[in-house]
Amino acid sequence: MKNTPIKIKILYITLILFAAFAVLDRFLLDQVLFGFPNEQEWDTSPWFNFLEKRRRIEFSSNEEGVLVVGSSVALYSVLPERMNQSFRKDSLPIRAEFYAHPAMTPSDFYFYREDIASKNPKLVFYVLNPADLQLDFLISEKEAEARLQQYEKNIMYQDESVLDLQKIQYDENALTEMEVKTRHQNRSIYPWEYLKERYSDVIRLGKSSFLSLLSRSLFLVVRYRSFMYDPFDIWIENHLRSGRSYHYYTGILPKEGIYLRGWAKPEFEINCELNKGVFQESVFFQEKGANLKIRGEGDKVLFDQTFPTSGWHMIRLEFSKDQKTVPLKFSTDKKISSSQVDARLFGLEETYGIRLSRNFCRREIQKDISYIRILGLDDSRLFNMDEETYSKDYQERVYAFKSGAKMSRLVTLRMAKIKLAASPRFFAWSELEYLKKGIEYLGSKGIKVVIVNSPENPFERKVYENSPWYSGYIQFLETLGAADYSFKNAVAEFPNQNSFLDPHHLTYMASERSSDLFARWIRESLDKK
Repeated sequence: MKNTPIKIKILYITLILFAAFAVLDRFLLDQVLFGFPNEQEWDTSPWFNFLEKRRRIEFSSNEEGVLVVGSSVALYSVLPERMNQSFRKDSLPIRAEFYAHPAMTPSDFYFYREDIASKNPKLVFYVLNPADLQLDFLISEKEAEARLQQYEKNIMYQDESVLDLQKIQYDENALTEMEVKTRHQNRSIYPWEYLKERYSDVIRLGKSSFLSLLSRSLFLVVRYRSFMYDPFDIWIENHLRSGRSYHYYTGILPKEGIYLRGWAKPEFEINCELNKGVFQESVFFQEKGANLKIRGEGDKVLFDQTFPTSGWHMIRLEFSKDQKTVPLKFSTDKKISSSQVDARLFGLEETYGIRLSRNFCRREIQKDISYIRILGLDDSRLFNMDEETYSKDYQERVYAFKSGAKMSRLVTLRMAKIKLAASPRFFAWSELEYLKKGIEYLGSKGIKVVIVNSPENPFERKVYENSPWYSGYIQFLETLGAADYSFKNAVAEFPNQNSFLDPHHLTYMASERSSDLFARWIRESLDKK
C-alpha cells in the first residue's frame, strides 16, 4: 500500500466505510428497530406499527388465514379478536389479522401485493371506502381556496357555490407529484417498488425527486428517519418516566368509562392493581385549586387534598403488602369543559374531571397493542345521542370553523362527492386501476378476495348515492374479479347516523356489529369451493 496512489487509498477507504455503513443500515438497524419491544398504543406511529405488525403475521399450515386489508376505515370497522373468538367458539380453523394502516389506498394495496401473497392467506378481506380513492384530486386549487375562505367565515353546506360542476376531471399529475414528494407510504414503505414502476413519472418531476426516492430505496436510516425513535421514546416514557406524555390511554378502564386521551369523569370508580401493596400514580389537574378525594371500601376516605397548582401531581397510597388489587372511588370538585382542553375533539362539550397517566392502575406494560382498539367515551357519547343532538354535534365537530385549526380533509371529501354526483357517467382513475391489478395478482396466486363497500354516514352518502357515478362505481366493484372474487355491500346494514364518528369511521359499538357481520361473510367466502 506504500506506493498506492492517494486517490486509490481514498477510494479503498470510501468503499470500506460504505460497506460498513451498509451492514449497519441493512442488518443492525433493521434488527434493533423491529426487534425492540413495541409498547405503542392504538393509532400511534402508523408507519412503524404497520411495518412491525406485518413482520409478525404468520399463519400455520392448519389455519385458514384471513388478512383484513384497508385504511383507517378498516381499522375502525373490524375487531379481529372478536371475529377470532367467534371462529374459535365454532371450532373453525380461521384466524383474521389486520394488514392495514391509515390512508391505505388501492395503489398501496397493489404495491403490497407480493408481501400480502407471501403471508399465504386463504382470503384477503378488503374493507374499501370511496374516501380511500384519493378523492382530493377532483378538487382544483382554486376551488379549495374558495372553500377555505368559506370555512374561515364558518359558512357550511354551500360547497356547490365554489365548485365548477361543468369541469369534472381527476388530476393525475398532482397525485403523482404528491406521491413522489411528500406521501409517507411511497417514500417510507415501498420507495424502490414505486421508483421502478413509475420511473418516467419520477424523472419528469426532476432530479431531486429521483435522488430522494433512490436514497430512501438504498438506505433504511433515510427511509425510517421520521419514525425511527418512536418505539424507544414510548419505552422510555413507560419504564423511566411516569407515563404523563402519551396519545391514547392504556390503563385499567374506570367503571364509568374513559375518554381516549385519558380524561376521566369528575367521579369514577376503578379497580387498581398494586405494586407490593403500593398505589402510586400521576393525575393531571387542568385548573389550580382542585380538590381530589379518594375513597376505598366502605366509602372510607383514604385521600383528601386540594392542589394549589395545576398540572401533573403524584398520588401515593399504601395498603397491605399482600394485597394485589384495590377498588377506589375518585372525585374532584373541578369540572372541566372539553372545549378548554381541545375544542376540536367534540362538537357539543363534554365534562372532564382529571386526566390519568397512560397506564393508570395497571402494573403490566402491555406489548403489541398498537392494533387493539378500546371502547372510549368518545364513541359511546355519540351512540347514545338522539338524531337532533347528533346532527348538531356532527356539524360543529366536522364542519364548523375552529380557531387555529386547519380545514379538515373531510370538507374536501364532501366537495369531491358533490362533483361526482354532478358527473353524467361513471369514470375511473388510477386508484381503481391499481385495485383491479392487485386483485388480479392475488387471484393468480390462488388467493380469494372479498371487497366490501364499507358503510358511510347517511348524511354524507346522500350527497351522491343516487348519481350515475356512484351506481357505476358499485357495478365496477361487483364485476372486478374472476371466480375467487366476491363483492359485499355493507352500506344498508348501518342506516343510523350515530353509528359513525365522522363520514366513514364507525364507533366502537358499530364496529362490534360490523365485525359479526364480516365474520359471517368470511365464513361464507371460505366455504365456497
